[in-house]
Amino acid sequence: MYRNFDINHTNMAKGLAIFLLLAYHLFENEALVTAMNVNYAPFPLQAFLLITSFGNICVAVFVFLTAFGIASGLLAQGGFSAGKSASGQSSPLSGSVHPAGGISPADACRQAARRFLALALQFAALFLSVNLLWWHRFDYRSLYGPGKQGILFFLTDATGLSAPFDTPTLNETWWYMELAYLLIFLVPLLTWLVQKTGYALLLFTVFAPFAVTFHPDLKRYLFVAVFGVCAAYGKWPHRLLTLKLPRVLQWLIGIPGFVLCILIRQNIVVQEYFIHLTDAPMALFLVWLAAALLGSIPFAGKLLAFIGKHSMNIYLVHTFFYMTLWREFVYYFKYALITWLLLLTTCLLYSVLLEWLKKITGLNKLLTRIKTISK
Repeated sequence: MYRNFDINHTNMAKGLAIFLLLAYHLFENEALVTAMNVNYAPFPLQAFLLITSFGNICVAVFVFLTAFGIASGLLAQGGFSAGKSASGQSSPLSGSVHPAGGISPADACRQAARRFLALALQFAALFLSVNLLWWHRFDYRSLYGPGKQGILFFLTDATGLSAPFDTPTLNETWWYMELAYLLIFLVPLLTWLVQKTGYALLLFTVFAPFAVTFHPDLKRYLFVAVFGVCAAYGKWPHRLLTLKLPRVLQWLIGIPGFVLCILIRQNIVVQEYFIHLTDAPMALFLVWLAAALLGSIPFAGKLLAFIGKHSMNIYLVHTFFYMTLWREFVYYFKYALITWLLLLTTCLLYSVLLEWLKKITGLNKLLTRIKTISK
């Protein structure tokens, strides 16, 4: 039985999210599957597309884990010193008790700034690696423009800020950096609000987008982020991991539950009107599925955790392989499973090499120092 939900479990969940991400992007729709002559046997086409399109939930899983991780770190420090929970008292709405002490809002802002710097440096390292390898494949002048304008747009892209500034980018998938940066500064505020209001913030978040105009990314994932903060406040993943249920019964819940998630989420009405709400509990379910069930299989758990450690690099680089630079190579064997494994392996090897280079150049030490200071 697991003692607590830790970073290893988080990496398992990230690994599962990467599996879903690659399946979604490789086989996103019928036109793509047909154009690349993908063999999707033994599934009927519509069933295959239903399963792969569910992979779009990967972003919600990442958002949930980001919010959960940052909020857990803040609460482990006692939360915010001005909140009741920071003094060790429990919220009447949650029943959760957190240690005495706490941090000030100024400390939380400094921590957020350091997280932002660490993430920006990680992104810049990957951006540099991509451009050193494939500079001859990119038309920088057409993309960024000439002269000083081009240099400014290039530097904006290199820091992962092209989406918030709406400037040109080498890779449309990098839009996620905008959301990642936003969460770094938003989650501490959400954590403070949850300390003040308990789970009532969830109800407020359901209706807030109807009353206030939000950025599209924030409107789409705000409820998921609040759900992640509440999960940290109430220790939901830990409680799910320590459920005293027979392993067989957990599998009997997990497998049909996964199928049910697909059927519910991919319903056209849910997609159109309720997707921002359904993704939150489904993200928690997938986290439990990865950590408690798939993670209980020795090799599968280690593989998921290993891939999860490289999830950021895989997310940021996979588009180059399957869409722009190596498209024919990735789809060469036609069979869906082989195509998926080929893209996963290629991205993973790239990430392993990149992390090795970051280690020998001392960048990892710098990132570790920044993260350590931020605690």
